[in-house]
Amino acid sequence: MLLKNLVVRCILLKQYFIDFCTELFSSILDYLKDTVEHLIIAGLIYLLTCIVLYWCIKVFGIINFNREPRNSKRILFVIAHPDDECMFFGPTILYFTKKEDCTVYILCLSTGRNYGMGVTRKKELYKACNELGIPPQNIFIHNHTLLPDAMDVRWPTDVISDIVLNYIERFSITTLVTFDRYGVSLHNNHCSIYYAVANLILDHKLPRGCGVYVLDSTNIIRKYWLLMDIPLSFIFSRFRFMVDIADRSLIHKAMKKHASQIKWFRCLYMYFSRYMLINTLQQMNLVDIELDLEIED
Repeated sequence: MLLKNLVVRCILLKQYFIDFCTELFSSILDYLKDTVEHLIIAGLIYLLTCIVLYWCIKVFGIINFNREPRNSKRILFVIAHPDDECMFFGPTILYFTKKEDCTVYILCLSTGRNYGMGVTRKKELYKACNELGIPPQNIFIHNHTLLPDAMDVRWPTDVISDIVLNYIERFSITTLVTFDRYGVSLHNNHCSIYYAVANLILDHKLPRGCGVYVLDSTNIIRKYWLLMDIPLSFIFSRFRFMVDIADRSLIHKAMKKHASQIKWFRCLYMYFSRYMLINTLQQMNLVDIELDLEIED
């Protein structure tokens, strides 16, 4: 009799455990279902908000999104390789080339001669810049042995500093635009430019009145969600530029002039990257530079 009662209790306990697990699993599924539904609804609302914002900014002109630095009359873009001007700085370059009182210069610190294509890439850069509205006499390309096109090479700071300072003084540059310490893609060549310019500021070598601005590097999600970055760019960035559909197509057209660089992954980048639609800049100041250099050390 005792054994029978024990068996019955075990059966009941087993059934209770099964019922409990079933109910718990069902509750978890319902919770996940509700959570996913809420996330989808929130995502759709956010996407709709971004589309409405784009129309208000670029179609109806109700909101002024673009905001430029002061005294932007003679702008020098310092890039590492041919195609950087399209892949990363397109919206900013187009904004300034369309202003009648602005002169835009491009300083490219290498020919991108990786795989022996230096001559080809130089020609491509001139063609791309022509599409963006930059005359050939405002384009300067360097081919220094210490500045190779290589992902794993950190360029010498003093070499870059001397080159950049020469062009700033030569053309009375009022605004310099380049990469930030992360170089968008963590490319060592990109990052090297930032540290060279940072040293110019720390050594007080830049002419008075020359402002330095760096392109914001974003996380991987923001980098590829295109229109959905509009609210964050508007809220968190003081200096920002966004192109409309026609100008975005123009940047794509310019990028396609770099025919030697058009691979499938760059095609995906062209259509999904925020940098083909939005640029946000930060002004370099001594406090930020000293902090960045401490972190680097």
